Amino acid sequence: MGRGIAFQQKAGTDVDESRIEKTFVLKNEETNCRFQKFIQDIPVEDILLSEKIIAHAKKHCTRELDDSIYITLTDHLSGALERIRRNITVTNPLTSAIKSFYPEEFQLGIDALEIIKKETGYSFSIDEVAFITMHFVTAELGVGTPEFTSILTFVQNVSGIVKDYLAVPVDETSLSWQRFLTHLSFFAQRFMTGKEKPDREALLYDSVSKAFPEAYDCVEKIAAYVSEKYSYTIGEDEKTYLMIHVNRLQIDFDAKKSDKTILQGEKTK
Repeated sequence: MGRGIAFQQKAGTDVDESRIEKTFVLKNEETNCRFQKFIQDIPVEDILLSEKIIAHAKKHCTRELDDSIYITLTDHLSGALERIRRNITVTNPLTSAIKSFYPEEFQLGIDALEIIKKETGYSFSIDEVAFITMHFVTAELGVGTPEFTSILTFVQNVSGIVKDYLAVPVDETSLSWQRFLTHLSFFAQRFMTGKEKPDREALLYDSVSKAFPEAYDCVEKIAAYVSEKYSYTIGEDEKTYLMIHVNRLQIDFDAKKSDKTILQGEKTK
């Protein structure tokens, strides 16, 4: 890309390298080949708009995005713009869940809609934010949309088990909760794609399970669910990580409960 780089130029003309301002390179050769075929059917304006959204996301996202997002998001964006021009509305039944479990990526989706409105004048609904969020999350996890739906279901069910077991209000805006959900997403991605690593040693698992008996019981319930639903046995390394996350959630609640008790005591005085 560059200002005036193709002005009054013809096919076969050498590009003046002094005018080049940006060069885009896809690291994966397969993705690169797919993209070259893909751009023949997509308006260049949609490609540039998508690149602007992805550049913004990469700047603010805490996790790396796979190059595949240049294809998946651009394809989706081009289709969404075509639909809105034809007054076709598409709803997303997963909007509420996506917003709840992936707030960082959902905010990037909101930012994307602001960029789209600024560049095109079109305003999309909150459901479109969820669709765009899905592309950010799948690019982080390195999975496709069907796999993402399975991962989202897994995160919903396992987080529900934890909430029921703890039987205390969970601060879903807390850093501990968000880290727990992120861990669940990547754990689901690993075992669903067969990339789960074998256990290294059981020493830490024994120590943590004895130190956090309540977290241990909770993780055993999670393990039972995963075994029944997915016929997968969670290893001791993964159980250790889950116990640490669950224990942090309990600590957060106890700390807030203590602060509330102190505050009530001060008011009484």
